[in-house]
Amino acid sequence: MYATKDTVGSAMTWENLGYTGQGMRIAIIDTGLDLDHPSFAVAPQLTEDSLTQEEIASVLESLNAYDLYLSKSAVKLTADKLYRSEKIPYAFNYVDSGLDVTHDHDNQGDHGTHVAGIAAANAIEGTPVVGVAPDAQILVLKVFGVNGGAYNDDVLAAVEDAIRLNADVVNLSLGSGNPGFARNTTYQEILDGLADSNTMVV
Repeated sequence: MYATKDTVGSAMTWENLGYTGQGMRIAIIDTGLDLDHPSFAVAPQLTEDSLTQEEIASVLESLNAYDLYLSKSAVKLTADKLYRSEKIPYAFNYVDSGLDVTHDHDNQGDHGTHVAGIAAANAIEGTPVVGVAPDAQILVLKVFGVNGGAYNDDVLAAVEDAIRLNADVVNLSLGSGNPGFARNTTYQEILDGLADSNTMVV
C-alpha cells in the first residue's frame, strides 16, 4: 500500500492527466468495510456523476437489497439507511440481509477494507497510504458475513445491484481453488448484463 502510487503509476496519472477517480463509483463485492477507518472519512468533491441518496431512492425497490432486507426484517428499506456518507454512498450486507457491513461481528476478515483501500483510500496525514483513485466513491456490497459466504446467489445479487446503481467499476477479489461449474441461465443473464454494460470488472 505504501508503494502503490509509484508502482502502478497512479501518482503520474493524477499529476499529468488529472484523473483521481472524481465522480466515479467503485463497487467492492467482498467482506465489507471498516466504516470508521480514517482512510474513508474524507468526502470526495462530488460531481453530477456521483451517487446520491436521491438516486438510490429512485431505484430502491428494484434493488435485490430491498427484497432481502424486507424478507428478513419485514420492514421496508429506505435510501437513508443505505447511504452512509458521500465517500460511501451505498452499503449493504447481502449474505446476512442487513445493514452491518463492518468486520466487527463475523470472522470473515478485513480483506474488503484492504481492497477498498487499494482502490480508493484517501490520503491522510501521517501515512503514505493512498488508493489508486482516492476521489472515487465506494459502494460496499458485503457477501461474506455471520452466515458465511460467498454464495453464488449473494454474489450475483450484489453484481446485479451494482449494475443498477451504475457502478463504473465492480471489484470481485474473491474465488475458490475448487469452484465447480454451474449451468444457470439466471446467473448467465446477470453476467451477460454486466458484460454488456459500461462497467469495468476487476
